[in-house]
Amino acid sequence: MTIYLANVSRQVDYGADHRAAVALHDCFTVFGDAVDQIRGSLKQMRKLTGTGEELRFQMSNVQTWMSAALTNEDTCVDGFQDVADGPVKVDVCDRTVKVKEVTSNALALVNSYAKVMVP
Repeated sequence: MTIYLANVSRQVDYGADHRAAVALHDCFTVFGDAVDQIRGSLKQMRKLTGTGEELRFQMSNVQTWMSAALTNEDTCVDGFQDVADGPVKVDVCDRTVKVKEVTSNALALVNSYAKVMVP
């Protein structure tokens, strides 16, 4: 999604619509953050160690980072709220909804795993 956002922001002329340019830039930034958070979660999941409080702390970090990634994805859509409807807005928002669904499913899996691993 970050590559897509970078390409779209380079290809579209936003001289007439400053809000769209700002929204795209914000989306690019928050999606970069979301990617970092998801990668951090995956890295932590690969290194889960210990039991009890240590494992609970590690899983809490993963849950927090995945939740933050989902929040960042929401922020992208929110940024387009005051942008006039057009093909770029529709495409970015539609793609973001799909990414949010995947992130939400991943968070649900993490939460389920946490319930089993950390009673």
